[in-house]
This record gives sequence, C-alpha cells and structure tokens, in this order.
Amino acid sequence: MNLPVIPLLIGGLVLLAINLFVYIDRMNGKTRACRSARDFCAVAFGFFLVATFALLDLATQVWIDPQTNIALAILKAASVGLALTTASALSFCIASRL
Repeated sequence: MNLPVIPLLIGGLVLLAINLFVYIDRMNGKTRACRSARDFCAVAFGFFLVATFALLDLATQVWIDPQTNIALAILKAASVGLALTTASALSFCIASRL
C-alpha cells in the first residue's frame, strides 16, 4: 500500500486553515448563514480529528501489523467529509456577506 502521506497532510492542513478563517470571520455574526458557517467549521474540525487518527493508525500499522484494515476507508471518508463541510462553510460564509 503506497499512501501519499505528505499530500494528505498538506491538504488537510489547508482545509483546516480555511475553516479557521471562516470561523473567525463569521464569529460575531448573528444571521442564520453565519451560524451555519460556524457549525460546518466545527463539524469539519471533527472530520479533521478523525482523519488524523486514521492516518496515525495507518502510519503505525506498518510497524505493528502490515495488513489492510478499515483505517484507510475511514481516512478516505473523513477526507471527503472534511472537503464537503469546508465547502459548505465557505459557501455559507459567502452567502452571509450578500
């Protein structure tokens, strides 16, 4: 299994930075769009944590037990969830400015 660890980490950190920017930008907003943007940022942070633990499991799995397990599927699902929630938070951030 050849796992592109560096691109996954860089992509996750970029998405996390976007979520942090959106959360700070919409922190004081009272509209429904601002609250939705903050909520999606919080969910995206949860997906980032899940992806981080799955990546940690995959990285240590090589040393302990080199068989395929469910960590790769969890990592892919968490990555998709992180991307979708970041896109939703960004769209609600843009909508709240209109």
